[in-house]
Amino acid sequence: MARPIKDGMDYFPHDTDASNDEKVEALRSLYGNDGYAFYFILLERIYRTNEAELDVSDAETIQILARKVSVTTEKFEQMLQAALKWKCFDRENYEKRGVLTSNGIKKRASVVVEKRVAMREKYRKQRVGGSQDISDAETTEETTPETPQRKEKKSKEKKRKGKERKEKEREIKEVYRTIQHLTLTVDEYNKLRENFSESDIADILDEMENWAKLKTKRSAYLTANNWLKERQRKRDQAQQKTNYRPNVQKALDLVKKTQEEQEGSDIW
Repeated sequence: MARPIKDGMDYFPHDTDASNDEKVEALRSLYGNDGYAFYFILLERIYRTNEAELDVSDAETIQILARKVSVTTEKFEQMLQAALKWKCFDRENYEKRGVLTSNGIKKRASVVVEKRVAMREKYRKQRVGGSQDISDAETTEETTPETPQRKEKKSKEKKRKGKERKEKEREIKEVYRTIQHLTLTVDEYNKLRENFSESDIADILDEMENWAKLKTKRSAYLTANNWLKERQRKRDQAQQKTNYRPNVQKALDLVKKTQEEQEGSDIW
């Protein structure tokens, strides 16, 4: 069964200094962290759509989005007008069509869409080529007697093609993040999330980005996994030391109390 064609985006670029952008700073200055949440929750909804446009022309959608941001409808409308004023979204598209988008949003979305289309075409050509190989093999089998040597050759050929197919499938997996010359796929990121927090992973990936010796590494996933394990080990050691101090103090207090009780019994 063929995989369903994916529409929209599962994730979008979020710069590490996004909070310093003048548009985001304006929303935060006016509405605090509600302004920050408002902007990025809307971006999430926009990038999930096929055309990178969010239709907000009806009142029910506004109510749903306001509840999502955890603000009143009135405050949401105020924040929306501020976002339009600071060009977070394109005012003309909003006033004429009732949608939230911008040239920057469209541009970033188009990069992902173009890459996805190219990878689909590449995969289609690979599958067509693979089908041709199978057809040739079936034609040859009809005219060639089956021998033990031929069976062994067919088995090796099957394994080789299976290995090539897995490698090709690995190539077309969506990339979560590029770190220098290495790439971390979405699947690899999800594996890291099974054992480590989102903030720890983000910190490690940023450190790898600025690490000069990363050029000697061949896997972003293995490098990040090792670094995260080392960070967790140091954190556990620090926690053990913290837990050790109260235990020592308790022991000293117990010794002191025993001595005091002994001295009291000696007096009597």
